[in-house]
Amino acid sequence: MKALPNISSLNSAYLFQLEKHRIDPDRQLQLLNQFLLEHNCTFSGKPMPTLLKPNFVSRIQLKKLKLTVEVMSTALDKFIDLYMGNEEVRNIMKFSPLENELFGIEPGYQKPLVISRLDAFLNEYSVKFLEFNCDSPAGIAYADVLEDGFRELFREYPLFESWKISYTRRQDLLLKSLLLCYCEYRSKVRYLPENPVIAIVDWEGVSTYSEFQLLEKYFSEKGYKTVIGSPQQFKIKNGRATVRDEEVHLVYRRVITRELLQKYDQVGEFIQCIKDGLVCCCNSFRSYIVGNKKVLALILDPRFQGIFNRKELNMIKETIPWTEILADNEVTFRDKRVYLRDFILENKDLLVLKPSNMYGGKNVYIGLETSQETWERVMNQQIEDESWVVQEYVDIPTDIYPEIGDGISFKRKFVNINPFALQGKYSGAITRVSDSAVINVSAGGGLVPTLGADLFDTQHK
Repeated sequence: MKALPNISSLNSAYLFQLEKHRIDPDRQLQLLNQFLLEHNCTFSGKPMPTLLKPNFVSRIQLKKLKLTVEVMSTALDKFIDLYMGNEEVRNIMKFSPLENELFGIEPGYQKPLVISRLDAFLNEYSVKFLEFNCDSPAGIAYADVLEDGFRELFREYPLFESWKISYTRRQDLLLKSLLLCYCEYRSKVRYLPENPVIAIVDWEGVSTYSEFQLLEKYFSEKGYKTVIGSPQQFKIKNGRATVRDEEVHLVYRRVITRELLQKYDQVGEFIQCIKDGLVCCCNSFRSYIVGNKKVLALILDPRFQGIFNRKELNMIKETIPWTEILADNEVTFRDKRVYLRDFILENKDLLVLKPSNMYGGKNVYIGLETSQETWERVMNQQIEDESWVVQEYVDIPTDIYPEIGDGISFKRKFVNINPFALQGKYSGAITRVSDSAVINVSAGGGLVPTLGADLFDTQHK
């Protein structure tokens, strides 16, 4: 990631202290991993994969990120409303009848998109959104613990005496967002109690279960009894929703809609609890609409841009790379009409192919890194059912990170920034780092905090 002058100097000074062992890197990593274990920031029972350097961003970059996230969140809310009322959009998106049945469930609160993570590339002041993780985004509690862990490490770094580092308490913002929705929901369902019992819902045995435990502890400490349960554990008893015989009123849904549909015969009572209004569910199923990458193509399509104001249109133009649904038709690229099949074959190095409805970097083909033979095969396999998208390639930010093994080394890695939005408001970010251009924490990298950094004498300039 190309850094600005102040941030570049902070990165250099930080790495210099590690390189010259003024700060013992081995001990620092051991302390950090121990902190993550003790505070339950784990993935499949091991410390969350991380590296010994945060992603530092400037105050002005944070201001830019906040603006883009909040404007885009408003645009996505508008698109959800458009989808619900526009048959042409529904035909293009091609959700199944069962998916549309879930979308038809009224959320019971005004903003359909409560919790989202808008994954992006940040280069200086340029933000490019590659996908919107809006169905059931993870990482809010993990981000808090990672920040706390690095805050402890920074006590040993004299250089931070000159820097103000910004931290975010996302779990508090999450709880407030959930309760705001519940209060609005309860105004229509008066028999629900003022203080809800919260259910965190996902499958048993998922690798992110420790995050649910973190959230359960936090919500409980704030006075809200919380249970962790699977969709199969929901039962309707005497007109109330229960999980293992505990009545619940507010669902923090972490289970992915697509996976619910795959096990639909097992989750009937969970769905019925939401349909019957026995619980307030966040996110609503409508959030799944804008988690589909086809949305990137449609919000760029002039046919559907009448719903956006000028500010939103400018932000869409600035932050969304050219994206089209992969189909055998003509499209416009840089003001020219092109036949998409031929264009893709002839311009591999300009493009990326990816499924519209997958997550975790699965089945993403970057033209620059894909052989012509594989590129043609994938395109020909996927072009008929229109379930993939083709996107203009965006330069991937990189930054130098320390690797601790037999001594310390420094390696340039790929970076993307993942800002959270809660109730449409910017709520901090986390950063993913990887050796692979398809950024995945399992590919030689991990999660690191995204920390605002500003020299003390520049804060008020």
